[in-house]
Amino acid sequence: MVDSVSWDHREFVYKASIALARSTIEDIDEGVTGCIAELRDWLLSDRSYLILFEEATQTLSITHEICAKGVEPQRLAIQNVPMSRFPWLMEQLQKLAVLSIPEVEELPYEAEEEKLEFRREGIRSLILVGLRLEGQVRGILGFDFLDQSLTPDPETEEFLLQIGEILGASVHRQILATRNERFENSLYRYSDQFPGVIFQFRTYPDGRMTFPFISKKVEAMFGLSPEVLRSDAGPLLELIDAEDKSAFEEKVDESRQGMTPFETDFRAVKADGSIAWIEARSVPARLADESMIWHGYFYDVSDRKQSESEIEKLAFYDSLTGLPNRRLLQDRLAQALTGSTRDHNHGALVFLDLDNFKNINDSAGHVTGDELLKQVGQRLQQTVREWDTVARLGGDEFVLILKGFPADAASAAARVEKVCEKVRDALNEPYDLNGIDYTGTPSIGVTLFFDHDTSLEELLGQADMAMFRAKEDGRNCIRFYDAMMQKKVSERLAMESDLRLAIRKNQLAVHYQVLVDEKGKPIGAEALLRWHCPGRGMVSPAEFIPLAEETGLIESVGYWVLEEVLSRVASWKKLGGVLSQLQVSVNVSTRQFHLPSFCSTVMALLRKTGASPRNLKVEITESALAYDLELVEETLRTLRSMGIRISLDDFGTGYSSLGYLKRLSLDELKIDQGFVRDILDDPNDAAIAETILALASALKLSAVAEGVETKGQLERLVSMGCTRFQGYYFSRPLPATEFERLLEKSGTGEQRRAW
Repeated sequence: MVDSVSWDHREFVYKASIALARSTIEDIDEGVTGCIAELRDWLLSDRSYLILFEEATQTLSITHEICAKGVEPQRLAIQNVPMSRFPWLMEQLQKLAVLSIPEVEELPYEAEEEKLEFRREGIRSLILVGLRLEGQVRGILGFDFLDQSLTPDPETEEFLLQIGEILGASVHRQILATRNERFENSLYRYSDQFPGVIFQFRTYPDGRMTFPFISKKVEAMFGLSPEVLRSDAGPLLELIDAEDKSAFEEKVDESRQGMTPFETDFRAVKADGSIAWIEARSVPARLADESMIWHGYFYDVSDRKQSESEIEKLAFYDSLTGLPNRRLLQDRLAQALTGSTRDHNHGALVFLDLDNFKNINDSAGHVTGDELLKQVGQRLQQTVREWDTVARLGGDEFVLILKGFPADAASAAARVEKVCEKVRDALNEPYDLNGIDYTGTPSIGVTLFFDHDTSLEELLGQADMAMFRAKEDGRNCIRFYDAMMQKKVSERLAMESDLRLAIRKNQLAVHYQVLVDEKGKPIGAEALLRWHCPGRGMVSPAEFIPLAEETGLIESVGYWVLEEVLSRVASWKKLGGVLSQLQVSVNVSTRQFHLPSFCSTVMALLRKTGASPRNLKVEITESALAYDLELVEETLRTLRSMGIRISLDDFGTGYSSLGYLKRLSLDELKIDQGFVRDILDDPNDAAIAETILALASALKLSAVAEGVETKGQLERLVSMGCTRFQGYYFSRPLPATEFERLLEKSGTGEQRRAW
């Protein structure tokens, strides 16, 4: 590749090794920069650089860079870039020690994202060396050539591999030093505040054991000085009770062999001569000399051991309100059922849920929400009789067991309703929540019982159904369970069963509805889920999608839809033509969107299907923005950094807020079809549509009008400045094959003329 006389590989490797090995931690950056600068001069590359991977965030950043004169640096542009954006490159670096790309334009189809990035940087060819830290590729030594095609010979590859190992070791040394410094600083900073003893415990290959660091509280706990234990751990280990010592040593050995954290309890002699229970928790690490070190404590848990009986008792009560929990509720109900049978009278199980509790929790915080729950519990106890039971199931759900009502069901129901009205009135009174005035309402469901043949779960289910009926009827209501409720629940359960079967038997299908510009040219599509049930026919999405969300099935359904759409998008990309250019929208439910794994799931499916993120648009509704806005924005930024566009669906129908819009990373607003439907007849709808278009323009967002069904609606929207449309006027949602035929017609212009 170059004249070996003018450049001695072995001498350079030797000098680089010595120089970097002798560098202090503070000088390593300068040494690394000097090394890659010399390599750039030798290779005559336009850029040389070092990229490191951040394992915690799965991102990559340029840390060192040298550029030839006139070549634009890339260090600022490549910071915290998701590694998942370049799956082909990551896979190649795992397989090849040195990755040579002589011609960027000849990269395979799977490397489309990499090709786009290399084009952006103006690279023609490049050489990449994977840096292995702790056995894993954790970085890249790279050389870019903007105007020449280059393939290194075997000797040069071997040389670059050696240099990569030297640089990797130096960077690793720097990382470990930084970690150790942070850890030691935190040990010293927090050890005095920690109630137990913080330590580092080290074992050597020759059998020696020491405490390189142990906090001063070891003197108060065990009567031993830190200075003694830093050179010999024996005096402390000898204080462990003989019966517990072997178990302690076994835990240490298991941790050493499996490199797993260990936790154990043992008895030991304290400084005052008493025997105490000590809890030990530790995390291991293997050092370069094959010794082991364990970290983060010893803690005196004697009080915990002595109070186990009290803890068992506390297991029957809710920690926040002090009310009985589900376990004690079950016991109290068993007693009430027995008493009902014995005394021939009715009892009632009352299920109570606070209306809009989530709003106070989200707007004022969990501390305020907890204060509301405590006050609700107190009011309930003050309202019912002393022989009744008030319990909290969790969240904002409370249950009452009311006893001693007449044997006649009608009379019993009338008496129970009076009690429930008193409860409702008590809970309607204003609350003072740490200075915040709040007025709330409950939804109350009631079921009567007369004997002991009904289980707690069955009664809770009946009262729960009645409570939901109270919510449906406007909230702040009292409703009793009846057979009609059971019928509706049975129908719902049957549909849920059918939906589960549909998921297993692939009865669901994705249809596609075209999205066009003002000239009728197809520019995208929306993926819409359809269900043809053998026993029910076509089931409306308005029925089965809310059911899927309520039952948690939306997660598996949503995953299937994403995989199906991305597979279809990947196949269209290979076909070329108008289909390959389409950006396909996928509706994502609020529950699915807020899953911590959502972004990583999308990344994994993109890799699995081979689809380009640039052909994907994620549609969310305004309900997804109703809480935890910071987390929402983090998710949106991550998706957009991958090249995925974000659309806000049904805009103007939910929690619309200009504050949300200006803070969030969005690309598009969709005007709800409810405003489009009467746009020619209702001035209010026309004004809303025009306002949304103006807002989108001001915020530099695209706008799509959905539900366009007539030429008149289309012309009115065009006159308002709308340029993107979707609706039955252009096409109903179609199965994939029919949609493909429709797009083929549009390519000839025949279909567009029909529109």
